Amino acid sequence: MDPGTIIGIAIAFVLIIVSIIMGGSPGAFINIPSILIVVGGGMAASLGGFSLKDFIAGVTSIKDAFLWKPPDPVETVEFLSEIAGKVRKEGILALESEIETYYQRDPLLGDMIRMLVDGLEMEEIKASAEGAIAQLDEKLGTNVAVWERLGDLFPAFGMIGTLIGLIQMLQNLNDPSALGPGMAVALITTLYGAILANAFAIPVASKLKKIKDTEILYKNIYLMAIEGIQRGVNPNILRQSLSIMLGVEVAEEA
Repeated sequence: MDPGTIIGIAIAFVLIIVSIIMGGSPGAFINIPSILIVVGGGMAASLGGFSLKDFIAGVTSIKDAFLWKPPDPVETVEFLSEIAGKVRKEGILALESEIETYYQRDPLLGDMIRMLVDGLEMEEIKASAEGAIAQLDEKLGTNVAVWERLGDLFPAFGMIGTLIGLIQMLQNLNDPSALGPGMAVALITTLYGAILANAFAIPVASKLKKIKDTEILYKNIYLMAIEGIQRGVNPNILRQSLSIMLGVEVAEEA
């Protein structure tokens, strides 16, 4: 688990709460109708732009933003290089005995190695893998889009709530003592929208985009490795090619 997202969001909310408490009137910042307008309205309007299945999947993908662990690039390079070395020494069929290990690491990698062992042409393997990568890209991209939409709509509904509050306040202009409290309540929804967007939805969307880009990169790394293994490329050459794509340095084996 990468703690960066949790730490960042937590610190942002703590600083906001501390500043409110230091102001001496935290109760003035609590308004249930404003919360309903911003949270409920923002999520409902976001749902309108997606299918119910995609929206639920997008919202629940928040767990990935907190629990996802980035792959180790150096370990990945060494792992794939070992496969290439094994094939060069023992042949493609030597991979069949460890097929479950490859599936446990990554289902796409397992599928490609299974097709390789079964004797399929590289063009077929590549077409199948590229189709799977495209589907994953679309799925993860939808998760990002849901949170980006929430990041856009929370402030928008905060403004809507403020306008509603101002209209209600203007109806009581004959009572000057109510103008100050009324204005404060009207502005709370804008505050809620800004906080939820900038301290929560946008950081989650950014993390999910990072996850998407990394996952797609590693899937393409696996495909590149399989192509090299099928051609019988030297493991050291494959190691260096993969390390360049992942931006890491690895020692060349003797």
